[in-house]
Amino acid sequence: MLKQNYIKTKINEKWIDEQGIVWMKAIEGVHMDIEALKEDHERSLELLGSHKILVMYDARSHFSISPEARAFLSKGILNENRIATAVLSPNLGVRLLVNFMNSINPPKSPLKMFSNEMDAMQWLQFIKTKSRVKELQD
Repeated sequence: MLKQNYIKTKINEKWIDEQGIVWMKAIEGVHMDIEALKEDHERSLELLGSHKILVMYDARSHFSISPEARAFLSKGILNENRIATAVLSPNLGVRLLVNFMNSINPPKSPLKMFSNEMDAMQWLQFIKTKSRVKELQD
């Protein structure tokens, strides 16, 4: 996979693939607190600007996240410039977190859990096509 515009923060690696999808990969063993997420978000803005994006969040590594960071994710980052986010992980804890975020404090853009990378990419491509059709209709 071609990694364009690669950056690495304390908690994530980020790049844009050849299809224009932004990949974010949690670094093995990190603890995500609010400060780390804010710093990570600032670095994302350097890479992406304010463009609307599709995100593949690869959460297959082991990491932890503070309650404050979870709240920041659902109230902040996921609502700014995301068209949709696919979360990729077989981990039950990550699945519970995504389900919690979708039910208690749902983001404005679709957030969906996948255990299979191909299914996640197909969903993001579907959302990308759907977004283009909507833009043409508006």
